[in-house]
Parts: sequence; C-alpha cells; structure tokens
Amino acid sequence: MTTSAQTAKDRYDATGKGVVTFVNTFTVTSDPLEFERVFADISEFMAAQPGFLRFTLSKHVDSARANEYVNIALWTDVQSWRDAIAAPGFADHAKEIRARATNVANLYEPRLEFVKA
Repeated sequence: MTTSAQTAKDRYDATGKGVVTFVNTFTVTSDPLEFERVFADISEFMAAQPGFLRFTLSKHVDSARANEYVNIALWTDVQSWRDAIAAPGFADHAKEIRARATNVANLYEPRLEFVKA
C-alpha cells in the first residue's frame, strides 16, 4: 500500500464505529404499491425498536426492473438489530412482506466512510 493510500484509508476508517448496516433486497411479486404500504407498516414497527436509527427503501430506476427494491437501514449495533427481529410482532410483519416479495438480507459493519462537508 502506498503512503497516500494508507493516509486515505486512515482518513476514511470507520471500523469500530459501532453502527451496522442492514441491506435487504426485494423482488416484489405483488402490486408494488401494496408492497410499499406493507413495508411502511413494518418500518413503523422497526423504528420503535431500541437501536434503530434510519432506513431508506429505494426502487430500481430501470423500468424493466421496477419490481426490485432495496432497503438500507442503520442500527446502533448488531444486538439491537437481533433483538428487533426477535421482538414479539416482528414475525407477523415479516410474514406480510414475504407474502408480497422474495428477499435477500445481510448485515454489514462499517469499514470506510466519507461524508462530504
């Protein structure tokens, strides 16, 4: 690694930050507006859980892939996310989403970060 690369890595190092990112991709198999309504319901449930920080649900920009969505949610820590998905009521919400879409979900920890001032 070059000196400038080491400096850049040090400058953007986000390890140990604690915040984790939940990424959930969906392929919607029902009416997209109905999916978004159900997603909004589960989002209210998740937002009420300790450790939840924020989420963004985005729809693919290509009209040929309009049934593809991605949810990116930030949590204060892994345990808060685990507690939220184990909380009473979560399974019912998840069942409603799964009736309208297939998904692939993963949890990530920060490595590098840049925020433009």
